This record gives sequence, structure tokens and C-alpha cells, in this order.
Amino acid sequence: MRPFGLFLLPVLALVGCTSDEVEDVDDVVKQLEPLSPSELTDRSPEQRGGRILIFTRTKGFRHDSIPVGVRCLRELAAEQGLEVDQTEDPARFNPTELARFRCVVFLSTTGDILEPPQEKAFEEWMESGGAFFGIHAATDTEFGWPWYGKMVGAYFSNHPKVQPATQDVVDATHPSTAHLPARWRRTDEWYNFRSFEPDLHVLLRLDETSYTGGNNRNHPSAWCKAVGKGRMFYTAGGHTKESFAEPEFRTHLAGALRWLLDPNAKITPSKVDR
Repeated sequence: MRPFGLFLLPVLALVGCTSDEVEDVDDVVKQLEPLSPSELTDRSPEQRGGRILIFTRTKGFRHDSIPVGVRCLRELAAEQGLEVDQTEDPARFNPTELARFRCVVFLSTTGDILEPPQEKAFEEWMESGGAFFGIHAATDTEFGWPWYGKMVGAYFSNHPKVQPATQDVVDATHPSTAHLPARWRRTDEWYNFRSFEPDLHVLLRLDETSYTGGNNRNHPSAWCKAVGKGRMFYTAGGHTKESFAEPEFRTHLAGALRWLLDPNAKITPSKVDR
């Protein structure tokens, strides 16, 4: 591991900023395990380069971790040769704009954030081969949009207080989990969900005996699946600012992004015991 500060200036020069960038917050000390030269050169052309869109619009609760999360994702994307746009403008969800992006990230979005024409454009983009990356409150979003509920895999119900908990790794071969211990203990706000779609490939599962307030019994906390010709990934972590400074959580996000952009990555549904 090495301090990330030495790497930050060239990264900022590379990725640039957009006019609707969220405000920075106080710097958080961060470390990042960089990709090796062989990891970069071994990837296919489809995995190198391109552009992702980070959407941070909220119509409900506003997480103060969003600016730190945007910064983290910019850094991780730059390491993978990706350019980043960040926006809170729903007008960006039209066929012309969406065609510019390889992946769309909903970073702690909340509430009803898209109008019907924008929803239709996003559905068509996803079903035609897009990639969706949902983080934390992405499941506290668009409760009145049935397609979204099926795509994201579950809707938020409630949560106990922020506290440490243990997640069991269900699939240790996925790029988002391969670096993790079999039982991953960390502090976050642990969502309970209303129900789970039956076609999820579960990657992490919360051990509800390791904290107080869980009520899903068999409790997925990260998953992925196919969406038409596209794919999605969701992780329930990321409520706290500190999350985006944790090396293991950052590597979890980086691995998810690599998987989403790898056209050869496999998706194997696993039955969720609800």
C-alpha cells in the first residue's frame, strides 16, 4: 500500500470536473492499492478506457458521504483508464447522452429522481448492454418504478444505528470479493430490505448475529445479475464518509467496476432464501 496523496494531482488533471460537480468536503486520509502494469496491459481493449456517469440526485435523505464517494470513484476510475462525469441533472438520461457511457453509478440516490421519459431511456440503455452500479441508498430510490425495483434487486426497508457487523463472503471468486477475508467485519449503516428478487447472484451476506437490528434472516448485502444484455452490481455499504477511505471497501468498489466493464465476466444466478 502507498499513500494516495502523491497520486492525486495527476489523477485530477486526467479526469477533470463537470459544471455540476458536488462540493468537496474536508480531505479524508485515503490509501489505494494501485493496479500493476501487468493488470492494466492484460485487460482487453473493451476493459480499458471509456466514460462512466455518477448520478447523485436526491429527493429524500441526503448522505453527507456523497462528495467523498464521488472523489473515491473518480480515483478508482482513473486507475482503470476511465473518464468520469458526475451529475444531478436528470436530463442527462436520454438516448444520446447515455450512449456516451459504459456504466452509470447511482451513488446514494434517494426518492423519485427520474421522469417517465428518462426512465424509459435508461431501461432501453440497460437492456441493450448497459452497466448499473448501485451504492448504498440506490435501493432507497424510485419505489414507484417497477422495472427499477426488479433491476436493482431489492428495495430499502429500514436500518438500525451505524455499528460494526460481519459479512460472510458467498462468492470469493468475484473481483469485488476476491481480496476479502471469509468473514469481513466493518462498520456501516446496515440496510434491511423489503424483499429480494429471485435472480440475484449473492456475493456478500450479513451475519445478523453479529449486530443488532437486522430483520432479513438470510440477508444479502452485495449482489449482481444480468439485466437483458446488460448487467448490474449493488453493494449496501457506503453510508459513512469513512467507508470510502477503507482500503478493503475501496478495492471492493474497484473490483465491482472492473467486473461491470468486462464483457467476458460470467453471471451465475444463485437462489436467495427469503
